[in-house]
Amino acid sequence: MNRRASRRSPTAFFLLLFALAVPIWLSSRFVGVIGALKIPVTDLLLAFTPMAAACILICREEGPGGVVDLLKRAVDLRGLARSCWALPTVLLAPAVYLVTFAALHLAGHPGEPEPHLLRLPVLAAIMFVLAIGEEAGWTGYVLDPLQARWGALGASLIIAVPWWAGHLPSILQIGGAWTDIAWWIPGAVALRILMVWLYNSSGGLLATAIGFHTVLNIGRSASYPTIGTHYDPAYQAVGYAIFAGVAVVVAALCGAKTLSARRASPDRC
Repeated sequence: MNRRASRRSPTAFFLLLFALAVPIWLSSRFVGVIGALKIPVTDLLLAFTPMAAACILICREEGPGGVVDLLKRAVDLRGLARSCWALPTVLLAPAVYLVTFAALHLAGHPGEPEPHLLRLPVLAAIMFVLAIGEEAGWTGYVLDPLQARWGALGASLIIAVPWWAGHLPSILQIGGAWTDIAWWIPGAVALRILMVWLYNSSGGLLATAIGFHTVLNIGRSASYPTIGTHYDPAYQAVGYAIFAGVAVVVAALCGAKTLSARRASPDRC
């Protein structure tokens, strides 16, 4: 962990994040949702609260230059393209979606995705910006000091809790049941473990977490029946179960302390 990250306070980050998010949570029932996708409008605002908290604290601790550095790391697509971790970043979520879809159809469960191909480029751009808003804070600011004290797995679990809680208003607003909320708990933990694994294995490349988060949300919104008019809780439950299985394998192979493939092979890119 670099010197800048060692001075960062997870406690200050979570308190500031809470202060920024609560007014948005409270307004969620009055604002409504975005069209047929049924994405609450407040989700767009909540997505930027981790980045906002990070930028405020970094500006205070390191000056404006630190904020610029964080944003540069967030949009470092060239660095991602040069990394051998670009492929798992982009392909892991679609692979899980495909396995989930195939398994449920082989089991006789109905349901078809609605790709919305014409609006996919716009949706991808929106999801990329939203992923930056979240991961600039979760991964870019608070992850390193947390895992320096609690290890990579411990940091993943700590971050997963407020990340899960932050989605509760939107789950309830789109008509999600308590079973959906329950399934989101192992889902949040598993997905956070996988993002930390990608980040640590790539040598701290923030774009891996942002890229994975982007592809994850594109699949959920455009081609995977877990959101909007084609919402199907069976796909969500099975998908999260598969992600959880992958996360368990990753943790077992890479170790809870580092969640990094570099542990076993330091020469890997």
